[in-house]
Amino acid sequence: MKKNLFILLSIATIIIAGCSDTKEVKFDSENTTPEELSLVEQTFNAQIDETQYIQDFEDFISYNVLSITEDKPYNSDFSFSAKFDKKSTLQWWIEFSQIKTSKSHDLEAADIEFDVNAEEEDNPEPFNLSWNVTFLYKWNEMYANLHRFGVFMGEWNMTAKMYTLLWDMIIDKRVDMETQNGWIITADEQWDTKLPYIIWTLKNVLETKNIQSSPNFLSSVADMIDTINPHIDLWISTKELTLLSQKIEYSESSDGDIKKEFIWSFKWKDSSFNLSFTASKKWLEIHIYNIGEYDEDIQQYRDSESEFFFSIQENKKSEYSVNFQAIKYRQTVADIQWEIKYGDTVKFSADFLIEPLELISGQKFSWKMDGNVTKKSWEWNNQFPVLTGDIVLFSEILSSL
Repeated sequence: MKKNLFILLSIATIIIAGCSDTKEVKFDSENTTPEELSLVEQTFNAQIDETQYIQDFEDFISYNVLSITEDKPYNSDFSFSAKFDKKSTLQWWIEFSQIKTSKSHDLEAADIEFDVNAEEEDNPEPFNLSWNVTFLYKWNEMYANLHRFGVFMGEWNMTAKMYTLLWDMIIDKRVDMETQNGWIITADEQWDTKLPYIIWTLKNVLETKNIQSSPNFLSSVADMIDTINPHIDLWISTKELTLLSQKIEYSESSDGDIKKEFIWSFKWKDSSFNLSFTASKKWLEIHIYNIGEYDEDIQQYRDSESEFFFSIQENKKSEYSVNFQAIKYRQTVADIQWEIKYGDTVKFSADFLIEPLELISGQKFSWKMDGNVTKKSWEWNNQFPVLTGDIVLFSEILSSL
C-alpha cells in the first residue's frame, strides 16, 4: 500500500511540476520508473473500458448482433437528406429513407423511399427520379415489390418514358431478385457478426503494452483490417505484413485523462506506410502517412504522396465530432465532417467536400447532409409482409430491356 502511495505521489509531483509550463505531462522511459509506467498503463486500460464512444458503438450494433446470434427481432428507421451547395459544380437534392424490420437473422423486410433531383450548369434539362419499394429477405432469397417509380429526363426523353412504361408493368408485383443468399440493402450477416470482433480487436490493440512481446498483435491488426477492408476499401493488404518499427508514448492532460500514442511503420508485399494511432477517453485519432507503393521496375517503394487522417472527439456525453481528410500531392481532395448525437435516435449531420486534383479535370462536390437512425425492440403488432401474387424473375426483366 505504501509503495502504491509512493508511486501516486511521484506521478502527482511530475504532474504538478509539468502543469506550470504545459497542459500535458509526458511519461517516457528516461523520466519515468517502470513502476510508474505500469500504473499509467493500468489507468489507461481502465479508461478504455469506460470510454463512451466505444460503449455507444457497442450499444448501436447490439440489435444487429442479437438478431444474428440469438434471433431477437428489432425495428429500425433510417433517413437522410443531402443538398449540394453553391460550391458544387452539380446541383443535386437527395432524400432517402428506410424502415427495416428484422424478425430473425434470415427474415427481414425494408421499405425504401428514394427521391433525387438534379440540375447541371451545362445541361438545362432537369433530372428527377423517385421510387418506393419494399424488399423482403426470406431464407436466403430476396424479393422486391415496387409500389411507385418515376423518372423525368427532359420533355422528349424517350429513354425515361421507356423505363417508366417498363416499371409500370411490374408495379405491385413480387420480383425475385435471384441474389442467392445476398442482402443488398443493409449490412450482410457476416458483417454484423464481425462488428463485436472489431471492437474487441480495437480494445486489444489499445491495451498493448509492448508490441514486440505481444505475438498476437500483428495477427490482431491483420484480422481487423481484413474484416473492415471489404466494406470500406482501405486499400490495405495484409499479405506478408511486417512491422518495421514501433513506439508507444503516454501523456496525461490537465483533467487527468491518459493519452496513448502508437507510432508504427509497416510494410507488406505491395506497399508500406507509417501509422500514428492516438487514443484517450475523449477522442481517437488515426493518421496514415508516408505511403509507398511498390514499383516492380525499380524494386523499391515509391512515395504515393498521399495521406489520410481520421478523428473522433466527444464534445459532451454521447455527442461527437468526426472528421476525415484525404490529401494527395499536398492538396485536400476529401474533407468530411460529421456531428453525431447518440441517443434513442441517433442524429447526424455532415459537410462533404470532394475536390478534383489540379492536374486532373473533374467535378467538384460540396454538400450538406442531415439524417437520423432509430433502433428499437420488435413491436409484435407490426404486420410482416408475406409472399402473395405472381412472382416475376429479375432475369426476365433484364432480358426485356
